[in-house]
Amino acid sequence: MTHTNRARPAAPAPSAPPTPPDRPDTWQRLKDALVSLGPFTAALIAYKGLLDYALPEDWFSVSLVRYLFAGLCALSIGLALRLVGQLYATGPVAPLPPEPQPPSQAPSVRRVIDDSARGLLAEFREVHHRDAALAGWSQYLNDHHVPPTAVGTSYGLRMVTAFDIRDPRINRRQVIDSLLALQKPGGGWAASTQRDRARPEITAWVLAAMVRGGLDNATKNDSVRLLEDMLDPREDPVGMDRTTVLTVAISTLAEIAPASPQLSWLARRLVDGAHMDDDAASPMAHWGERLRASTKSVAHTARAVIALHCAAGVLSDGEMFENTARAGIRWLSDTDLDLRSTDEQLRRPVDDGTVDALLVGHFTPAWVARALMLPGLQGCEEKLKEAVGETLKSYKDGTWRWHDGTRPIWMTYQGAVVVRDYALRTTPCG
Repeated sequence: MTHTNRARPAAPAPSAPPTPPDRPDTWQRLKDALVSLGPFTAALIAYKGLLDYALPEDWFSVSLVRYLFAGLCALSIGLALRLVGQLYATGPVAPLPPEPQPPSQAPSVRRVIDDSARGLLAEFREVHHRDAALAGWSQYLNDHHVPPTAVGTSYGLRMVTAFDIRDPRINRRQVIDSLLALQKPGGGWAASTQRDRARPEITAWVLAAMVRGGLDNATKNDSVRLLEDMLDPREDPVGMDRTTVLTVAISTLAEIAPASPQLSWLARRLVDGAHMDDDAASPMAHWGERLRASTKSVAHTARAVIALHCAAGVLSDGEMFENTARAGIRWLSDTDLDLRSTDEQLRRPVDDGTVDALLVGHFTPAWVARALMLPGLQGCEEKLKEAVGETLKSYKDGTWRWHDGTRPIWMTYQGAVVVRDYALRTTPCG
């Protein structure tokens, strides 16, 4: 979900060695030389012969005309020989280059998931950092000089539980304890680029991962209350106006605390923040980075659809949220979508006059694919196939790569989930 603003240029692919040119044989070289020099030589001989033997001087009243006529005749002879040489004396026509071969078959779903799991296991680390024993993952795969982070470890734990990865090296209790040790003063979590104050979007994401991994109920309840306190416009006016922050909080509360009094209020706030298009045959809804924004964001609309669907499944007034989610699905299905992944900068002012900054990466095709596969809300099949195809374009050797060449762990988690869910959706039973 998040990444720091550090670009790592991808290593350039090695260029293929140049193909040596074909070497014509001796006879071919001789024919090529005759074609090039023969007509010129013949034209000179013809010019000399015409002047000396074929054109008497008494045929022309002016001597200059005799020379011009001989030159024209010699030129015609040379051009004729040149044409004949090109037609008959050149070598065989070079064969056409072979047709490009179709790309190799895409890797199987099993291989994608297995390679992703192996890559995740290879990046698991146990280190001591600031008097704490940490077991987990950094936010970027192969970023071994950075200790495990809250965001990276929470995504690693999500992959472990989503794909039931069982390995003696990974103790889920140890991973959860590491996440608890990474809390900010006062409780809760923030990204590595933020300050020492916990933020709701990171706290919600980490908390959901820990509950899936087996967090005890007492700690869960304390953390939920802490999260609910953060979800207040007076405490966080910037976050409560952002679609990203609301969607993460709604999805988390719907999963781990469906009875939370904040859930219905947050879902209504998200619905009120949609831009509704009532001119269409059926109402359509879309969202931007901020609530009530007229700008249209594919990624934010997909995230809002997923969050409202989660809320609708556990709330008594869920029909309203499901209807708005359907309106979002119609917009995703009927609109010419830009599936490029995007970055969002979330900046909050802090007491010392500076800002608390977070760069959020939106893996747009993955979010769209997940939205279009929601049960009961399935959208356009062609749009779904396109989104899944775009999701796979960033995949290579067990990981997904961001547009700056980095390999954020959250991108691999989202890509692998899309591949799994799409395969389950399209595999016939029986």
